[in-house]
Amino acid sequence: MDIDWLNEDGMLYDIKDSEKVYKYFLEKDVDALFLPHCNFGTESAVAKLGKLINKPLLLWGPRDDIPMANEIRTRDTQCGLFATSKILRRFGVSFTYITNSRIEDKIFKKGFDNFLRAAYVVKAFRNMRIGMISTRPGEFWSVMFNERELLEKFGIEVIPIALTEIIALARDYKDKNKTELRAVVKNIKEKKIDCSAIGEENLKKIVALKLAMKKWIEEERLSAVAIQCWMALPDEYGVAPCFANSM
Repeated sequence: MDIDWLNEDGMLYDIKDSEKVYKYFLEKDVDALFLPHCNFGTESAVAKLGKLINKPLLLWGPRDDIPMANEIRTRDTQCGLFATSKILRRFGVSFTYITNSRIEDKIFKKGFDNFLRAAYVVKAFRNMRIGMISTRPGEFWSVMFNERELLEKFGIEVIPIALTEIIALARDYKDKNKTELRAVVKNIKEKKIDCSAIGEENLKKIVALKLAMKKWIEEERLSAVAIQCWMALPDEYGVAPCFANSM
């Protein structure tokens, strides 16, 4: 999305327009800001926009050319980038930048590509919904987390479910939803995955567990799932969930 509509130049340089651009980008659901500079003097407008939109932000400007014979500069991009980055820091806005370069330069292409990749990560990270099947095992101190901090800082929700509920749903798949279960078992065998060591009954239990977790994941629109696999699940259900997790 660009701002060609904003004014004759299609450029943001008046702080009074920052909110107008912000509302437009918000309506278009943009995921990141790319703010090329061609001079200085617009830093307050740019910083205000960055503060309002609170998305990954990339600064860049072309290399300044040498002054003309009468010593007049056609632009002062580097000065603008210094000024903008300073105000962004004062506003508490995170940003990254590409060294002054030409669009054809490798450093520009690499920097822009890296920024897009990082923006994708941020988009996926914010507002995640993480399913938590049961609690952590008592001995697993290494996987402690702060649910409140995840929500307040990053908008990440933790959706808990008791292990007994997942096991009950898995048993329901094994005993009642046999058509769906048989289809998955058949698919596993067709892929020539050797399950001979666990036997047919345990394979059905594993597949039923997979189907139960998948149903819950889809209903809750989860981005990721953590499960207590050791040792409550094998003790209660008779199999470990490792293969179900991988499926």
